[in-house]
Amino acid sequence: MVWIKLIVIFIIYTFPVKSLDLTNEEINYFKIIDLNNDGFVSIEEITQSTGIIFQLIDINNDKLISLSELEELKKIIEILK
Repeated sequence: MVWIKLIVIFIIYTFPVKSLDLTNEEINYFKIIDLNNDGFVSIEEITQSTGIIFQLIDINNDKLISLSELEELKKIIEILK
C-alpha cells in the first residue's frame, strides 16, 4: 500500500512545470483523488484513492501486484491517453 501512495504522489509531483498554471492532466489527477469533490485532497482521500487504484491493478484479487498486472495497467493508461 505504501508503494501505491508513493506512485500517486510521484505522478502528482513529477510532471515538468513550465508555468505556474496547472495543466489539464494535473487538474484531472487532482479531481480523481478529491473523492468528495470539495476542492481539497485530504490524507484520507489519498489513502482511499490508493486503495482503489490497488484494487484496479490487482486483477486476480490476490492482494499482490505482479509485473504482468503492472504491464496491463500500462496498456490501459496508454489506451486512455
